[in-house]
Amino acid sequence: MALFKSSNPEKVLQRDIDAAKANRERVSARLAECDQAVARHAASAKDCALNGDDAGLDVAENSLRSTQDRAVSLRGALAEIDQQIANLERNKADMLDRKLRAQTAAEIELLARKLTETGAEFNRTAERLSEQTRSAVPLVYEALGLDNFTKLCLAEVPQALDMVNKLLRAHADAVVAGTAPATLPRVDNQAQPPAPAQPEEPHFRYLPVKPTFKGLVTR
Repeated sequence: MALFKSSNPEKVLQRDIDAAKANRERVSARLAECDQAVARHAASAKDCALNGDDAGLDVAENSLRSTQDRAVSLRGALAEIDQQIANLERNKADMLDRKLRAQTAAEIELLARKLTETGAEFNRTAERLSEQTRSAVPLVYEALGLDNFTKLCLAEVPQALDMVNKLLRAHADAVVAGTAPATLPRVDNQAQPPAPAQPEEPHFRYLPVKPTFKGLVTR
């Protein structure tokens, strides 16, 4: 059994967030009580002033000032706790973002490897097909097109796969660096070409022209 257990950074960070939020609730409750005490001491000081109770007024004013000072301190502490929580939440978001980006980069790398494996299988199949079509061309002229196609595949597919894999790995690097989206786009959400615009109806009408023979009539 290991003497030291490695802690989960996400759990540690969440524990710090929970502790900070609990502390905020505690300070908020104390501040609410302090505000109520300020109102009570202010009312007491007012009553003492109205009744001419100088001794009671001194006590009430001292209590009022002390409570007001306490409220200022609590509000300052509350603001600091809010900033602490905001920093912790931001750190949590950054940590989750890095984790998601690492997972996305791993998925892209897996895709590149599968493309390489499938491409190798495709090339082996294309080589066998090319051997057969090459033998069929002298017998059947129509096999020439298929034979040319297999030759084209053998010449172009490996280079195309190599280029695609390089671009995939470059995209994975961009994902990790934060310059590309953290998630992969869904295949079924690919952009569809816009539908062709329908011709608009003309805004004028064609009217038949009635022939006139006015200029042809002689007097």
